[in-house]
Amino acid sequence: MAANLTLAKDQRVVHRWGQLVACIIAMMAIANLQYAWTLFTIPLTHSLGVKLSVVQVAFTLFVLAETWLVPFEGYIIDRLGARLMVTLGGLLVGVSWVGSGLAHSVTALYIWYALGGVGAGAVYGASIGLALKWFPDRRGLAAGLTAGSYGIGTALTILPIQHMIGVSGYQSTFVTWGIIQGIIVLVAAQFLMAPVAGWKPAGWNEEAS
Repeated sequence: MAANLTLAKDQRVVHRWGQLVACIIAMMAIANLQYAWTLFTIPLTHSLGVKLSVVQVAFTLFVLAETWLVPFEGYIIDRLGARLMVTLGGLLVGVSWVGSGLAHSVTALYIWYALGGVGAGAVYGASIGLALKWFPDRRGLAAGLTAGSYGIGTALTILPIQHMIGVSGYQSTFVTWGIIQGIIVLVAAQFLMAPVAGWKPAGWNEEAS
């Protein structure tokens, strides 16, 4: 027991804030799937020869997959760990945009973007959950920084994405940024680690919280 507490304390010193940073980076890297979507809608209608309402179904499927599957993904995270789930989520996020860029039919677009929703939901749920585990004494701060980074990611990349669509086309942009975002999530995932059982911040009294 003493050995476990010593290990937990060492992990707190080395990883506590690093874990939060890794969660924030992963969240920033999945933001464009939701917030940069509108940049691609008009080019998609022209390329696929369909109405805007038809293209927007892809985003609806993304949102449904991102939100409705979170309870199930949370169940898996508790058993397999955040690192594995964020790794899988990063793969799906990357594949989603690459596939969307290569899609030549509405059906293919629907499938690829829905997969992105599954991946984004896994990253979102795992990142928020892990941040709260490491910061039971600062839940509001941890949740706020992690959730807030979901929008910050797009704020930093919206102009480069918009520029690339204008210069290279939406397909190349989907593929390029899909690879970039997927790799970022995969790298961030490798730093994720849950605190050991029984760990708590030094000097924190749960009963007094």
